[in-house]
Amino acid sequence: MRAFTNFLKCLAPVPVLVGGLHLLIGLRADVLLGARLPDAVLADPVLDSQNRFYGVSFMIYGVLLYLCATDLRKYALVFRFLVGFMFLGGVARLLALALHGMPAAPVIALGLIELVGMPLVLLWHSRLLSADRP
Repeated sequence: MRAFTNFLKCLAPVPVLVGGLHLLIGLRADVLLGARLPDAVLADPVLDSQNRFYGVSFMIYGVLLYLCATDLRKYALVFRFLVGFMFLGGVARLLALALHGMPAAPVIALGLIELVGMPLVLLWHSRLLSADRP
């Protein structure tokens, strides 16, 4: 149980940092992932606003993930929703891939984490809770 808790506590700051990056630099954070955005797009106030909003949402995701790590049983349902949301984000990436083609390598890696890693994390969590039942 301790290994899983430590894993989550190490993982939780990642979305906080990534979301913070999007909050601070907006669409330029997507350029760091390999997006090729012209200056006109980078200056678009609607896209910039949306990107920063999603950045804060991702930061909250990380905070909730850390909260779940503090009591795996108490926050089990919240944790399952978080993992499910991340998995569905990976499914959304598949839709983008089907509509627009192959993204940059970092985005492919993120998609694999979402589509393969999240079910494995959920399985690990479920086994821990099953084994820890009184």
